[in-house]
Amino acid sequence: MSSKSMDVDEILTQIGGYGYFQKRQTLILGLVIFVLTFQPLIMVFIGAEVPWRCTSNSTCRHNGTIEPTNSHYEDRCKLNRTDWQYVDKFTSITSEWDLICGREVYASLSQSILFIGWIPGAFLIGRLSDRFGRTKVLFPAAAVVAVSALASSFTHVLWLFLLLRATIGFFQGGTFVILYVLSTEFVGPEHRSLAGTLNWVFFCVSLMVLDGLAYGIRNWRHLSIATSAPALPLILLWWWVPESSRWNLLHNKEKEARKTFAMIAKLNNKSLEIDHLADNNIEEKNDEEPGGIIDLFRPKQQLMKTVILWVAWFTNSMVYYGVTLSSGALGGSLYLNFFLTSLVELPANFFAIWFMDQYKCKLFGLFGRKRALVLGLVLASIFCVVVSVVPQTEGNIGFQAIKILAAVLGKFSISISFCTIYVASVEVLPTIIRNVGLGSMAAFDQFGASIAPFVVLLNKTHPVLPFVLMALTAFVAGFLSWLVLPETLGQHTLETLADRNSEDKQAGLAQETETMDYQF
Repeated sequence: MSSKSMDVDEILTQIGGYGYFQKRQTLILGLVIFVLTFQPLIMVFIGAEVPWRCTSNSTCRHNGTIEPTNSHYEDRCKLNRTDWQYVDKFTSITSEWDLICGREVYASLSQSILFIGWIPGAFLIGRLSDRFGRTKVLFPAAAVVAVSALASSFTHVLWLFLLLRATIGFFQGGTFVILYVLSTEFVGPEHRSLAGTLNWVFFCVSLMVLDGLAYGIRNWRHLSIATSAPALPLILLWWWVPESSRWNLLHNKEKEARKTFAMIAKLNNKSLEIDHLADNNIEEKNDEEPGGIIDLFRPKQQLMKTVILWVAWFTNSMVYYGVTLSSGALGGSLYLNFFLTSLVELPANFFAIWFMDQYKCKLFGLFGRKRALVLGLVLASIFCVVVSVVPQTEGNIGFQAIKILAAVLGKFSISISFCTIYVASVEVLPTIIRNVGLGSMAAFDQFGASIAPFVVLLNKTHPVLPFVLMALTAFVAGFLSWLVLPETLGQHTLETLADRNSEDKQAGLAQETETMDYQF
């Protein structure tokens, strides 16, 4: 094959699709993911409700400790503040600022405001990285996250704490998008699902470490410091992460791209002739203007893909965080339940790697990116139905065990789907609009996460409503994904809008041919 016809995927395959360089890249970026992951769910612990008890010689008549699950937990709202006190098991912002008895909304807001800030951040930070470069935006944004998180550990003013949480969300939304793009753009197509899924491994291991830290550090300020301070040195890793070669080529930076390819080949102990990156090939990639948000909606085929990907991202996030936030209501320890729902993501991630990479299965032909996404959503829907129909009976260990098992299996299933949606989105979107596209999808991801706490609150109206709503949404998203999204397994990465349009035309011709063959 001549050098003129070689694209980036072919070059990466020749110099090592997943060699030493890519493994080092996975480890470095995984470390960034590991440290930054503490922030989205730390509020589960530092925003938790604290048990209380009556003070001595008060009008309060309750005996012992009143836990949040106790039916008398809200009775303190009828008492004078001097008649009860918090039990010194742990501290949280709820106990420090008395976010109780009508002020609970501030505790809920502190949980969701990070995800709300994530929405504009995913758009704007993603757009900046498309314009100025992945690494030039990633590490400064990560530094802002670290400083804001550390500052929130010392504030004694609630509104400032909320502002800092929103700031964390704004900058973290963009960093996670860039981290995923960087982790997949340097690997060959046959290893892309592995590289993408390993991001989730770092994510769920971070959650388990967070659970252990929360169990051992019961002061919320100390826990916040312990989870934010390690992010400060991340800026030093900038030196070890090169700019994306795909981004360089699309921005007329051929010299930088050649240097990066040469460096990768050297580290992977492979040889690469510089002529393999042909000048006219590069020019072809840069004939069109940089893509923008409008290109996510044209032509019609891209519009349909974009909308369905948005629905899938929203649903995955809502169900993922909805199940996680609901696990404490199923019974047992907060720390144990959080650990189990995090632990189950590990086998789900590795199962997703295997499932996504199979070209076909003799039984029903179920494997591939699209099929893994759909299966995860449908199974999550089924297990959410099981949770909702099993009665909530106090003292019935059997029913409680079934509900917990169904919730864990639901988390397993939605983790498969969540893992897959990242890989599928990267491969559906051309490089020229990939970051802005993933930024928009991350916005829907966080929109789903931001309403998850309110979905969980529906159990105040009826206990089955949260899981029924999650089940219905997951099923609809799975069905629409099956109808619209293409299978990208084994396909070359789309670089430009012209590549995308050519693929859509070929897909349309193939579908028309299949229809004619069926009719005849």
